[in-house]
Amino acid sequence: MAKGLMPRKNLIRTNLFPYHVTIRSNNKEWFELPREVVWKICLRAMALAHQKHPVRVQAFVLMSNHYHLLIWTPENNLDRFMSVFNYQISRGIRGKTGRINRIFGDRYKWSLVESSAYYHRVLKYIYQNPLRANLVGRCEMYPYSSLNYVVTGREFPVTLYRPFFDSEREEEGAWHLLDFLSWINKEDAQMLKIKAGLKRPIFNIRE
Repeated sequence: MAKGLMPRKNLIRTNLFPYHVTIRSNNKEWFELPREVVWKICLRAMALAHQKHPVRVQAFVLMSNHYHLLIWTPENNLDRFMSVFNYQISRGIRGKTGRINRIFGDRYKWSLVESSAYYHRVLKYIYQNPLRANLVGRCEMYPYSSLNYVVTGREFPVTLYRPFFDSEREEEGAWHLLDFLSWINKEDAQMLKIKAGLKRPIFNIRE
């Protein structure tokens, strides 16, 4: 192992809990294409990866140089899905830019979210990324978010799994979309702790 490099953590495989997944572009540079174009590349890549390695996508948000994904893996196949997903994104961007250097700076990072209370907070953290970056006034207004597709009724390339908790009422309570949007747009004072918690293999907020 090269000096200074951290060992890659072994994947915790499970079909019981979701993962938060993120990856940044090389050197944290902006993608060399308009975000709308990168978004379309990501959606095509997601559809292809899902076709080969089925997963449950709950939330996906693209930012200027990274993305956030909340994903469940009934077939314990996070690594296989992510391999195809990121490869297809890189291939699509290279095809349009002619870039030779790598697109992503490192391998994707994941954090397993075992607690239902934490899981809600992580979903809010993902959806609020554009809000915290002052790109929109409300989370659902951001066009490069799966939440925008839920609100506008547009078809996402894969069926979104419980995008606002309403599909399993007995477990999560009777969430309606308007209630969810009101909650998702409220400020959370612990967002910095959530960000730190997502760097751990098993998500945890340390008081």
